[in-house]
Amino acid sequence: MSDKTLRYIVVSVIALLLIFQVGTLITSVFGVAWGAFSAVVVLVVSFFSVRLARAGGKGLFWFLLPTFLFIIFPIVFRFWKIMSEDVGWLDRLIRFAPFIIGFGAPIVLLLLVYYELRKRKLDSPK
Repeated sequence: MSDKTLRYIVVSVIALLLIFQVGTLITSVFGVAWGAFSAVVVLVVSFFSVRLARAGGKGLFWFLLPTFLFIIFPIVFRFWKIMSEDVGWLDRLIRFAPFIIGFGAPIVLLLLVYYELRKRKLDSPK
């Protein structure tokens, strides 16, 4: 596979993880209809951010800004929810671990892969 195809796959997986996590988060708070609506909003914002990043050339700002916002919001919300419970630190860690393992770590790793693939493209002679 080419680097371009790999970048598209990585961006697609990042978008799917974000759509799932934000949709799940909103569904748990406000219900199914708002969860579905928020998933569509994340999809649209992600699509347009990729288009703006592509139009901007080398700049990753329009890709990274919404991505980081959609990453930070669920992490802060989940952390706040877990910290507000009256349980011990071990219980908090156990409740937060699946979120980090299933969402936080994969997103960070995929962003690193995307960055390296993009850097490889920019460093290659034309």
